[in-house]
Amino acid sequence: MVAALSLVLVSASVHVAGAQVAPGLPVPVDTPYTLIDDESRLHFELGAEAPLRGNGPLTGYIYAFLTRPHFLDKDLYLRMVVAPVYAAAELRCPRWPTEDSAIGVGLGGGLFAASQVEFRDGRFKAQESFSGDSAEATLAYYHRGPKLFNLLPLEGQIRARPKYVWYDRSGDTSDRFRLPENSPIYEGRVGLRLGGMPPELFPSAALELSVWHGIGYRENAGRYGLAERPEETKHFTQRTWARVGGTYSFWGTQATAFLNAGIAEDTDALSAFRLGGGLRMRTEFPLLLRGYNTEEIFARRYVLVNLSYRFPIWPGQDRVHLELVGDYARVAYIQNHHLPRSGLAGVGANLSFALIKGLTLAVGYGYGVDAPRNRGFGGHEITTLLEYKY
Repeated sequence: MVAALSLVLVSASVHVAGAQVAPGLPVPVDTPYTLIDDESRLHFELGAEAPLRGNGPLTGYIYAFLTRPHFLDKDLYLRMVVAPVYAAAELRCPRWPTEDSAIGVGLGGGLFAASQVEFRDGRFKAQESFSGDSAEATLAYYHRGPKLFNLLPLEGQIRARPKYVWYDRSGDTSDRFRLPENSPIYEGRVGLRLGGMPPELFPSAALELSVWHGIGYRENAGRYGLAERPEETKHFTQRTWARVGGTYSFWGTQATAFLNAGIAEDTDALSAFRLGGGLRMRTEFPLLLRGYNTEEIFARRYVLVNLSYRFPIWPGQDRVHLELVGDYARVAYIQNHHLPRSGLAGVGANLSFALIKGLTLAVGYGYGVDAPRNRGFGGHEITTLLEYKY
């Protein structure tokens, strides 16, 4: 069996050195990482991102990620992600009902897991952002197929996740803002994944092809928001997404390329795809657009390309690397959340340092070519990432 404990840090609404911190970023449904991982790991991950132009919030995460295959017993697997304020645990029983399948049962919940950070026209709307907490359960089925070329595992997944969410005002939420109704939400997901990306900032090699479909039913739907800008939650939402790509190392350098695509015609602002930012370890399926605020883009359809090339900053050493990145997305927006352009480009660079064995620090800059800022275009973001692999 596999036990998994997941806890994810989400910021409170405070002010730090003059920068506003988002009132609880949404915690990913499938917090890193839902693929069956046979490798023993202990990672500490930290990420923070802040704008240099515009009024976007400071966002970030911190957690410890642990996997222990054959923990105490050859049939006992432990997976754990630990950070403040949110917790989820899953117990997996392998080789049931067949030799190549597994069943998982879990519980979870915590603070800020269903919070909403609102953006309009590239501006952070603190008065329309709010906190949300949740409690949830999980029932999952995993099936492993044959390995392609004896290297790439094929895995099918079915997950049911009923939860209850309740909302509250953050420190900056307007008194005139009507919160969404507290509600049970019944979610499910089915998917197929070939290969997979390991939970690392800079894996040496990886390849993934995956396709997913998710549905959700919100029992108490209706209007929320400001009277002059009302929003509405739907009872039934669904979305489909896929990604293909990987990382390849050659001659001491690394090239990474990913193509992501998704469609969610039946959606609302609380369940739409969210693109933007450079925090690559925040979620299982990061939709990165450097130079844009984290998750400032609300999409019902998108195609996203992420490219990067990483190399030693001078020959003959393996401690300091420069990574050049480029992103491009074509987006169809949800209602009331349009940006001036549907084609969004971003570029950036990350300078990474291997400080000691297992400890990597990366400092990055991103420029959002098509990000609307201060009556013009051009978003500037700085990112800090820290990883310790024990």
